[in-house]
Amino acid sequence: MGPGQRECPSCGFAVDETAEVCPFCAYEFPVPKAGMKASAWLFVGLMLLFAFPALLWLLGWFG
Repeated sequence: MGPGQRECPSCGFAVDETAEVCPFCAYEFPVPKAGMKASAWLFVGLMLLFAFPALLWLLGWFG
């Protein structure tokens, strides 16, 4: 398998990494979902919302 290729999990054929369907067995590669990214940003936002003020309070900078 060369650069820019991935292996089809159904048949093992080397397929271009941008292909949506395997040309050999017609396996449809799953499309990555953006939901994971949104949940990661939500987690980071909540951590900044709560952890940063708590850190400042622990350091005695406010409150």
